[in-house]
Amino acid sequence: MEDSIVSVIIPVFNVEPYLAPCIDSVLNQSHRQLEVIIINDGSSDFSMNIAEKYAEKDSRVTAFSHSHGGPSSARNHGIEAATGDYIMFVDSDDILLPNAVEILLSVLLEKDADLVEGETVRGRVYKEYYLPKSLKTKTYSTREALTDVLYQKNLIPSVCGKIFRKHLFDDLRFKEGIFYEDLDLFCRILSRCQKIVWINIPVYFYRITEGSIINSWKPKRLDVLKVTEDIEKYISEEFPEVLSAAKARRLSANFNMFALCSINGDPENATKCWQHIKENRKNSLLDPKVRLKNKSGALLSYFGRYVFEFVSRFVYK
Repeated sequence: MEDSIVSVIIPVFNVEPYLAPCIDSVLNQSHRQLEVIIINDGSSDFSMNIAEKYAEKDSRVTAFSHSHGGPSSARNHGIEAATGDYIMFVDSDDILLPNAVEILLSVLLEKDADLVEGETVRGRVYKEYYLPKSLKTKTYSTREALTDVLYQKNLIPSVCGKIFRKHLFDDLRFKEGIFYEDLDLFCRILSRCQKIVWINIPVYFYRITEGSIINSWKPKRLDVLKVTEDIEKYISEEFPEVLSAAKARRLSANFNMFALCSINGDPENATKCWQHIKENRKNSLLDPKVRLKNKSGALLSYFGRYVFEFVSRFVYK
């Protein structure tokens, strides 16, 4: 394990206030065999200067400059440059918790897994997080993991807070130019895994910022509708026994986008979402695995569009 090189990919775009703490959190890991690949995605601030200074001081760091193609493009460049047998992703305004690499890698090797996910903690200001008294793990097969993710249960469809065997990315890359690229790729990654392991140990701090996708409205957020539609099609062809879960995830996306379109003055797309909700709400109510929030939404929709719109503004946002 000590000789195992882990490639940590950090896409960077205008994160000058947060970049140094992010890089420090990676370089200070107890597992020292790291390859830190920083991809500057056309930043207009001093982010690249910070990255280059780290590259000058620590031979484990390599900084690349890349025209602004978005996080998917930057991550794809990082995958191409990676030489380690294992890959991790860290967003440049987030923090990798102490010993995260060692913990994730040791579980991956011990369990002979393809992917290990730890817990992600969220907040605006990083603080010290204490480890649980004992390690708990849960092992999933491919189908179990897909079912869990699509029903929005335990596993998080993000590439952060996880360690992957590099071969999973041999001919697989992020789709560029879309939002929700993690959700799109994660389902395809899971389909290549024989064994996925979740652990109860916090390994990743997700920093909530005002400009983050989940805290701001952009029309590109509607990409989730196409992403979940594509996932449903992919699942129907490759894992038809998981199709009900894929349909549930797509309906959840339509609940969310209906509310956001209604709030932000996009009646045309709100109507498209509403039509999908009406056509699929019955299946949601009859599916015992659908989470309570979405069952409630399906039931509420029978009271009509305007009642549903009023309530959903407070729930699906």
